Amino acid sequence: MDPKDTLSIARDKITEETKSLISSLPSHEDFQGRKICKYQGFWYFYTSLQGVLNFQRGFQPKDTDIILASYPKSGTTWLKALTVALLERSKNHSSDHHPLLSHNPQRIVPYFELGLYIESSSPDLTKYSSVPRLFSTHMPLDAMHETLKDSPCKIVYVCRNVKDTLVSWWFFRCSIHKKPREKWD
Repeated sequence: MDPKDTLSIARDKITEETKSLISSLPSHEDFQGRKICKYQGFWYFYTSLQGVLNFQRGFQPKDTDIILASYPKSGTTWLKALTVALLERSKNHSSDHHPLLSHNPQRIVPYFELGLYIESSSPDLTKYSSVPRLFSTHMPLDAMHETLKDSPCKIVYVCRNVKDTLVSWWFFRCSIHKKPREKWD
């Protein structure tokens, strides 16, 4: 699929209410020309903001929920794989039926704002009925505070040295855009 098509599909998921909110927020373009806006002190791509707003409106945490939180390129996939491995070890899987052998951790542990809540403030969470439910997010903790403040659910936050995060991000972007690591316009 053409990246422009993906972008237009994502734009279609932004409600009129969110578009109105975005028009009142400070905005900017990132180095690739993608529009971002500042909401509650943090910068979001428009579609991510829609997911954050839907999450804040509709998420009902359960006491046993585990939320894996991180800044992008800070060890999110590693944290997801480690957590899934820990939670699955008591289920006595045969060695060839463990979920991590057939699925990427990104697929096993869904993101709130980048997946579950992007289209609706009340997504169907029944397929996540296992105890504990396991979710992930790149939202800042402050953006989740009101929704989770009275809940005893657990938040596992991983952080990484800023320089290491930037280097990881750099290599990731170079691989996606198929550009030599030493050349970037």
